[in-house]
Amino acid sequence: MRALVVAGEAPTNRQHVATVLEALAQGGDDALMIIGRTTPGPHAYEARTKLGRMVNGFLWARLRWARNTYRGSEWSWEDADGGEMDSNDVAWTVPFPPARGRLPWRPDVIIVVTPNQGWTKHSVVPWAQREEIPVLSIDHGSPTLTWPWLDYRGSMMGCTANAVWSEVCRDINVGVGAPAKGQIITGSPSLDGLDAASSIDVHARLGLDADRGIVLMLGSHRLPVKGPADALFQEALARFGDRSDLAFVHKPHPVEVSQGTAISMPDGVITTLDQDLYLPLLRHAKVVLSPATSVVIPALAFRTPFVNSIRPEDGAAPAAEVEALLDVLGDAVFSPGDLMAILDEGLRPTEAACDRAFARLGHRADGKNGVRVASLARWLAEGGAPEAWTDAE
Repeated sequence: MRALVVAGEAPTNRQHVATVLEALAQGGDDALMIIGRTTPGPHAYEARTKLGRMVNGFLWARLRWARNTYRGSEWSWEDADGGEMDSNDVAWTVPFPPARGRLPWRPDVIIVVTPNQGWTKHSVVPWAQREEIPVLSIDHGSPTLTWPWLDYRGSMMGCTANAVWSEVCRDINVGVGAPAKGQIITGSPSLDGLDAASSIDVHARLGLDADRGIVLMLGSHRLPVKGPADALFQEALARFGDRSDLAFVHKPHPVEVSQGTAISMPDGVITTLDQDLYLPLLRHAKVVLSPATSVVIPALAFRTPFVNSIRPEDGAAPAAEVEALLDVLGDAVFSPGDLMAILDEGLRPTEAACDRAFARLGHRADGKNGVRVASLARWLAEGGAPEAWTDAE
């Protein structure tokens, strides 16, 4: 099989395809990955003005036309082993109009991470449709609630199938209009690093004394979720920020960084953008402060105390859904009022609650999610119907 992997503009998306590429290489498949070199800035995916966005939206909706934003210097082309490839190689003979260039071969399948954004949405997926090449999307995040901004998932963005984190993710996607036959549960490749995360010394990487407990603050970029989360961070810092036995570490969401909306932190707080530390921080933190979105899922696997900032009364999602999510999570997460007990009394989630919640939200922690995605890609390349794929493991 020959697979073109388009991981999107953000280099942080590498985590969603790394183990897929490994599985393709181990299976003897040819693979070529295209990924952005730097984090996109504000308005990377839309016009700066409201009028510009209206015009572009009209042109895309009515004429399926959008300006090709591809610039070769902004993208890295790599083989399955991570080696840099030369997209101007004269031996490449297959036309690839989205990049105004060529490919070494015609893909049997295209794997994408962000079919709802930018160049992937406007150039790559439409080209694949015209060429009748199946497109497999990997859900880069798992919704835990039916947020109002999830409507784009209903169309599946033109993809043949969508590899989703879990039954909860599948049901939410179907609930906003996505065809059930195209939502295939594989687990997320971004969770395949759970075991390796335990061996990384995050204290040393961040220059912290080993005996300081890490209070990890994971940001969110959607305003209805971001507001309560930022308020939780500020409250925790006001109450416990001067304690010498604690180290507050802030990891803003990559989209917060690209939009320039990350909350300002006081002196003494460590801010890290290192995506390689994401899972290790979740593993070694004394407590995590964050909304119970997809970030809660690896915390469940690690059984790390997690203080959730999403409440039914916030109004960001239907209250009944929030209550249902909290019922699924049960004793696996805590409310802000439990923070002192976590820090001073060793309060921890129950193992049974974490295991039950992870099974619903994260599918499997066996390190083979990338293998399953690769298997699904092969199935699609062979002309198989998405819903007929089965997990051989």
